[in-house]
Amino acid sequence: MPHLLAADIGGTKCDLAIFDLSQKQEAAPVCRIRYRNREFQSFDGILSDFLSNTETPEYGCFGVAAVVYQGTAPLTNSNWTISQNELEQSFGLKEICLINDLTALCSALPFLPHNSLHTIQQGAVQENGVRAVIAPGTGLGEGFLVEHNSLFFPQGSEGGHCDFAPLNYEQTELLGYMRNRHAAVSYELLCSGVGIPNIFDYLVASGGDGHQDQIDRINLAHDRTPQIITGATKKSPCPLCRKTLSLFLEILGAEAGNLSLKLYPTAGLFIGGGILPRIADKISFTPFLDAFRKKEKMHSLMKRFPIHLIMKKDAALLGALCYGRQRFLTRIEQEV
Repeated sequence: MPHLLAADIGGTKCDLAIFDLSQKQEAAPVCRIRYRNREFQSFDGILSDFLSNTETPEYGCFGVAAVVYQGTAPLTNSNWTISQNELEQSFGLKEICLINDLTALCSALPFLPHNSLHTIQQGAVQENGVRAVIAPGTGLGEGFLVEHNSLFFPQGSEGGHCDFAPLNYEQTELLGYMRNRHAAVSYELLCSGVGIPNIFDYLVASGGDGHQDQIDRINLAHDRTPQIITGATKKSPCPLCRKTLSLFLEILGAEAGNLSLKLYPTAGLFIGGGILPRIADKISFTPFLDAFRKKEKMHSLMKRFPIHLIMKKDAALLGALCYGRQRFLTRIEQEV
């Protein structure tokens, strides 16, 4: 039976694993390695290193943090461009399928273990309803999954790039600050690893109260987001960092609510990405829930949508496996 190379290619890291398609979906990978993007000039370098440790598989399914068009994917938050045809020719795979990383994450939803979900709002689940996903990571991903008669349709989108709409005076001031720096202000510029430093900088510029030594350390850091989150969640938190995280959750909650109003996710809203799972036990989701529910006449409706935080770190990799298995196994069985 052929093997499948599944990959989760993000703006910060790449997770690659090879699976034997004759094994059950939950079987352990034949080989798996996680890479930091900054250590390589291109994805080709990562793939070359990975395949030097194992035999080349026949098929590949790659979830990419990019708009995928005609087999080409220029990463949104990186200068890499990934080409399906070039990778097939350079590395000898029979066929590679490129999908958006949120399409991959949505593909994983039916297969996530129950203990990999942290419930934020119980709600009332309706079987076979729409599942919505919002995922703050390096950027902000959005997508959905439709299920009908045991068939699944996963779809990522670029909803994170929709225009930010302020909820109050403070957020209006934040929007004005951001407009002086960006031609268009999207939710991704505020609800992501890219966005958290933007909120922090606005609060500093507005004269927010903070520990100066902490502010100096943050400003000197190569990646400021982890430093801000640490400052917000430690035993003696920096007030400025704590306010940054609270405002981040408030804006994220409002956009999650917008997404839910449009998709009507009676089977649940799922929060993915790498930011919140690491600190779920250290923060209050009250700012998120208050903004999520604050939808005028729809307040009662918003309380009925289940909300879960995806705690499984490799959910997008699992989704790439699920998507690729569905695509290639069907073809292999037809050929036999």
